[in-house]
Amino acid sequence: MAGQQIIALTTLYCLAVARGFLEVIPTEPFNYSTEVDTNGDYLLFWKFNDTHITFEVHVKTYGYVGFGFSDNGNMYPADVVVGWVKDGVTHFKDYHTTAHAPPVIDSHQDWFLLHGEENDFGTVLKFVRKLETCDKTEDKTIEDGTIRVIYSYHTSDPTTDDSLIYHGPERRGTKSLSLLSVSSVTSVASSSQHHDVRLYDFLNENYIIPSTTTTYNCRGFRMPNIGGKHHMIKVEPIITPGNEKHVHHILVYRCRGIDPKFDKVRYMCYDEKPEGLNPCEDVIIAWAIGGNTFYYPEHVGFSVGAPDDPDFYIMQTHYDNPIQKSGMIDNSGIRITLTKNYRRYEAEMMQFGHGVEWRHIIPPFEKAYLSQSYCASQCIDHTLGNMEEIKVFAIMQHSHLLGRAIKTRHFRNGSELSPVATDPHYDFDFQETRLLREEIAVRRGDSFIVECTYDSSGRSAATLGGISTRDEMCLSFLLYYPKVALKQCLSSPTYDSISNNQNRLWPMLSTYNWTTQHNRDLFKQKLKESSIVHFCQGDTMVPKTLIYTFHEKPPMHVYVPPKASSCPQG
Repeated sequence: MAGQQIIALTTLYCLAVARGFLEVIPTEPFNYSTEVDTNGDYLLFWKFNDTHITFEVHVKTYGYVGFGFSDNGNMYPADVVVGWVKDGVTHFKDYHTTAHAPPVIDSHQDWFLLHGEENDFGTVLKFVRKLETCDKTEDKTIEDGTIRVIYSYHTSDPTTDDSLIYHGPERRGTKSLSLLSVSSVTSVASSSQHHDVRLYDFLNENYIIPSTTTTYNCRGFRMPNIGGKHHMIKVEPIITPGNEKHVHHILVYRCRGIDPKFDKVRYMCYDEKPEGLNPCEDVIIAWAIGGNTFYYPEHVGFSVGAPDDPDFYIMQTHYDNPIQKSGMIDNSGIRITLTKNYRRYEAEMMQFGHGVEWRHIIPPFEKAYLSQSYCASQCIDHTLGNMEEIKVFAIMQHSHLLGRAIKTRHFRNGSELSPVATDPHYDFDFQETRLLREEIAVRRGDSFIVECTYDSSGRSAATLGGISTRDEMCLSFLLYYPKVALKQCLSSPTYDSISNNQNRLWPMLSTYNWTTQHNRDLFKQKLKESSIVHFCQGDTMVPKTLIYTFHEKPPMHVYVPPKASSCPQG
């Protein structure tokens, strides 16, 4: 552990040099760090164990410092702490907010100060709290998934604990983080110690982003001879400075049977695919806005360059340009790290969720509309064959602008197990591949549901599934080992409870009156009564695609999360 902490501290030191805040060195090694603001004036370090989390903030001010969490990224309702240093004495209190007003001191103090000082950079506060304080009224539980961190600071100190001065609009903000991610320094350390690694970049070289709201640009890459089989152990986004808000997501597909002449050829993915370019649906890398570098676990790598590995890749980049800005040049892409120091297991990626098409319908005027899509046990059984199990070790869950929560549910023998992943505070601007705390076994007979909760209350027309940012998606990309043939396990409703004639279905739904709650509830009921078509696909499956159609049955036993053992029961 000491060696890992030294590496972590060295990593932070290098980051400090690169960002120009060399004077900022934490009081002890931390596994995680980030700039919370956009100017490098508010820096956050943290680490955690099974029960507690420790934070340290370095803020460029000699006034008070605020830090906390809120479900929506606003300043209220929120769980916050405020501290400052005056005449060598550190003042620190646990607060909560309920309105656009000064925070209220908590009746029970659950955050504890460890250290406070002022230095050449500004104010330093180090503090700790339990992940679960059992105070559901004034505190927020720190759990897996997206957490919206809020921050504030002022140039002056308060005179008392209950006389905080308004920080103003320029000294406050929010940033979405996955505080309990297990992409730990262990992985960073292992990758940095390999001397036999080589890098390969998939880049959009000098691509002029069109002045349209949504662009899907594809570019082909024929990987040169890299000297035989390697394991991919690291995936890093390379985003052109200034384009961070426009590069929405990047997918890298690996393709069989592609003519090398398509190397470096670019085209609009869904509008102008070159003649002779075969279909390619094998996603091996998925990155989305807000995501960071992903490190494979020590025991897992992704095979590249082996005799049976395809050597042609297509990178799809989704550009989001809502104001239709022109003249932007992009060189963004993905950098992969490869090694001949093979890991024990070889990984693969599979995709669960809703088919990306118009039958994914989200009614308007709904504050929390729940969409469900399925991966059928028949698909799992077919692709596992005689293999006992595969193990999922990482996941990226994905939706668009209306998405508010995503959960990937897991079922076995009629009973629901704990979810693969749940993100009750999904943030469109913060999507990343996350290592699971514990690997999840997938066995014959297992099935899955991907649930997306949407807020369509601001729209007056139905939102459909599709590729535009204003369309919707509901997908989970899962990394697992050992690899089997499965690539996609998707579903779509047939709406056969409304009409058995698919040609008449859309004209009927396109003119549907969504304005009344009665009509929207009727649509939900008809959706429940409809059969579901399931798609099971893999490029080495025989046949490559299987289709099943049947009515989904609810599980006999639904998963109930255990209560925190440290909290009073009742």
